[in-house]
Amino acid sequence: MRPEELERPAYEPTETSPIVGGPSDSPEYRCVVVLEPIQEGENFSGASEPVCGRGLIDSVDGVSLEALYLIAEFYDDTDCQTSLIEYYGAEPCSPTVSYGRADLREDGLDNRFASAEGFSSCDLITVYDWSSYTGPNYSCGPNCSSFHALNDAVSSWKVAD
Repeated sequence: MRPEELERPAYEPTETSPIVGGPSDSPEYRCVVVLEPIQEGENFSGASEPVCGRGLIDSVDGVSLEALYLIAEFYDDTDCQTSLIEYYGAEPCSPTVSYGRADLREDGLDNRFASAEGFSSCDLITVYDWSSYTGPNYSCGPNCSSFHALNDAVSSWKVAD
């Protein structure tokens, strides 16, 4: 077998995620971060400091979640159990808008994610073993119940439509 035959085809999502707006309300302890979209030609985006707690979280760094969209939620366990963090953005994913975190150490969550859900037209989730969107990776649709070999080994991620 030749090396090019070993390459897996790019994942094409077949599901679509619902459009979900803020604020965040959950009895589970979790953190909320507001992301800026990744600009065309860039790999990194700005982000707020995480705000963590149980119950209603309606603003982050003075920004109301009421006007934002839930982009993705990541979990500590497979099957989207035990929420760790929710990421919000100013607009849904589109052909020109995507989001990501290049270094999960900034959120205190390096090597913790085992599953995720994408929202607001963010139908393609890609997780990476290393920071800056490098190393072995895994892509899945908006209902990603497991990252398989990358469970608890995710150091960066991106979502797109």
